[in-house]
Amino acid sequence: MINHSIFLPILVPLGAGILALFFQRSIAVQKWISGIAVWGIAIFSALLLYEIRHAGIQVSQAGNWPAPFGITLAVDLLGGIMLTITTVTAAASLMYAFRTIGEERERYFFYPMYLFILAGINGSFLTGDLFNLFVMFEILLMASYVLVVLGGHPYQLQEGFKYIVINILGSTLFVIAVALLYGLTSTLNMADLAVKVPQLEEKGLVQIIALLFLFVFGLKAAIFPLFFWLPRSYHAAPTAVTALFGGVLTKVGIYAIFRVFTLIFRFEDSFIPSLLLWLAAITMVIGVLGAISQMDFKRLLAYHIISQIGYMLMGLAFFTPIGIAAGIFHIIHNMIVKTALFLVGGATEETTGTTRLKEMSGLLGLSPGLAYLFFLAGISLAGIPPFSGFFSKYMLILAGLDRGEAVVVGVSLVVSIMTLFSMMKIFRYVYWGDPGKTRILRRPGILVLPACMLVLFSVLMGVCAQVVYDYTFAAAASMLDPNEYIEAVLNAKP
Repeated sequence: MINHSIFLPILVPLGAGILALFFQRSIAVQKWISGIAVWGIAIFSALLLYEIRHAGIQVSQAGNWPAPFGITLAVDLLGGIMLTITTVTAAASLMYAFRTIGEERERYFFYPMYLFILAGINGSFLTGDLFNLFVMFEILLMASYVLVVLGGHPYQLQEGFKYIVINILGSTLFVIAVALLYGLTSTLNMADLAVKVPQLEEKGLVQIIALLFLFVFGLKAAIFPLFFWLPRSYHAAPTAVTALFGGVLTKVGIYAIFRVFTLIFRFEDSFIPSLLLWLAAITMVIGVLGAISQMDFKRLLAYHIISQIGYMLMGLAFFTPIGIAAGIFHIIHNMIVKTALFLVGGATEETTGTTRLKEMSGLLGLSPGLAYLFFLAGISLAGIPPFSGFFSKYMLILAGLDRGEAVVVGVSLVVSIMTLFSMMKIFRYVYWGDPGKTRILRRPGILVLPACMLVLFSVLMGVCAQVVYDYTFAAAASMLDPNEYIEAVLNAKP
């Protein structure tokens, strides 16, 4: 179905960011521009998702050029889900930034960069063309380079330099992979590639290109062994930035893996599913072990980003309706809960002036609302009912047992227990104990509001799990039978 309004999630934040550049001296105007743009797109995305669910895939061809010759935007249920949850979490992180980011960073274009990165993220979920996916990655990465180092502290600059170098490597390999695929097929439109790639005779070369894409997107998603850059880089950024990065940015990489390996490089007669499954298991284990070993609030949460990516990859690797649906459910859950945890961690840091666990104690007595909010988000991450994390992991376990992958299922259960242990470790050091050991700089006040909103969202996802199931199963069914996507894009009429 042709729908040119699907350009709005890219054009609105891009235009708002450009507009905000003209108001460098008026921070209040920048806040109004960014707030209206982000919340406006959040509402639009929710309405678009509802329309996709009832009317089918939405397509737009720039300049009315037919696919595969023009610039194609196509949003199916997976893209619509990612777009909606991204804008909700981005809105929550922006609310937190309004109170905490500081005038120095605000004067140096924090809000325009925030809007530009959102435009790149949204564009990644909407594009129907691999080259334009590369372009959207570059937009979001260029904005992220600024956000990581904004403030200019030596530690930020050190870790920001590593972050830039790693992503330049990933971008270079992305271009090489795109060039190789174009050389074989003479197209980069994803729907057209879905038709042509299975017909190629050079099966070995296609597998190599698929592995190259897995490396590129796996680097951005921080799967094993490509995760090493993430904990220190994300730890260096301000909390509002870390919350957006931890909740959303790595999910762009995992989204790209889901997209290309269900649409373009399908799994028939390939070793890739087994590779993905073991990468998922190792990613879970390495991430949670890294988290348990940490004594810093933000760095511990950063390692859990890695661990939770393993669960998402596990769902895809099963390559069954319930497996992919579970993987999508877990992506939604983690985007919400991980952002909430970083925002709670940030509010705790604002309250105590530190992120070191041993320098905090007794916040349950000093700020019970903050403590209970962390507790609820933490047990949701670990997968305790009735929160969203339980239902996504329950589906993953069912999918794994159905495929006979008892070992990987066992690993996922052990990792969940270790996740709960690490959350209780934070609770014991930071929120339990003697309040007299903690220096209180300020009361969190309304700083907890964005995290409270996201934790409530996680509770509602648990209570209304059947509604979420309906959307994720429909998305999984569409991905496993890509003919609907191919028809919608290649036969779209102006």
